[in-house]
Amino acid sequence: MSGAPGFSVVIPAYNYAHVIERALASAVAQEYAPFEVIVINDGSTDDTDRVLAELAGRLPGPFRVIDQANAGLAAVRNRGLKEARHDWLLFLDADDELCPGALARLAGTIAAAPAARLIIGGHLADDGRRRDRITPPPVSDDPRRNFRAYLDKTLTLSNGACAMHRDLFARTAYDPALRHTEDLPVFAHVLANYPVAVSPEPVAVIHKHPDSMRHDLDAALAVGMDLEAMIFDDNGLPAWAAGDRRRYRARRAISLLKLADRHRRPDLVRRFFRVALRADWRQALHPRYLRRYLASFIRGTGDRT
Repeated sequence: MSGAPGFSVVIPAYNYAHVIERALASAVAQEYAPFEVIVINDGSTDDTDRVLAELAGRLPGPFRVIDQANAGLAAVRNRGLKEARHDWLLFLDADDELCPGALARLAGTIAAAPAARLIIGGHLADDGRRRDRITPPPVSDDPRRNFRAYLDKTLTLSNGACAMHRDLFARTAYDPALRHTEDLPVFAHVLANYPVAVSPEPVAVIHKHPDSMRHDLDAALAVGMDLEAMIFDDNGLPAWAAGDRRRYRARRAISLLKLADRHRRPDLVRRFFRVALRADWRQALHPRYLRRYLASFIRGTGDRT
């Protein structure tokens, strides 16, 4: 395929020896050129080394392995960008997989939308019982609309189903201090500053787990409301983005409220409801959040804050 965009598929690996073959096999089997597969072993303490060595002799396509001391997913993504030989990057989690023809499908969208620097692909969401096809909503030519849709969660992105051009990282990077939601400030920066396009057909299978990091209350609290500053302060956003800050503050507080409610922490439900109420009372007083706030007084009155 002459003049085809080149892809670097970066697979972070930390203690995923039991499932990494699925991700790796789906990547090296892509019938496309040019592309490469890079596995970054982030200080795994399980059998990842052995499994990767065995797969190197058995899988039909080559891949590179880069070993580093454990530094977290943000640092792995930054390392992948540094090591990548091609302009387009796809960060595939070690427990997910690419669909057959994924890279060719993304390349077709790139050819149809040459100005785009982020391609948002469709994906299949697999919870172990069923697979649901998720098609991204249409994106706008107006970056502000895309930015707001992302912060409002009406536009959702999955790393394994997105192709990112290296130009996107000229003024942003993943923050190694973030061990949770590390991709959110980056995607916010990208959507506010660059044209994007949608590739509606599924390009990845995203496997959902009840014990995933996004359900980890302690990890979420470690970031807490500081995520707002990480998005809006010194993140290369246009001046108009400041107008969406209070709205996002409420949205973030509501996300933490819901997670606290799931973990039966009424003290935190009340704390984050009050934050949301001060930021944007219209969002906070939605019946589903108001009910959780009122129920928190019934579940318990102890405040561990």
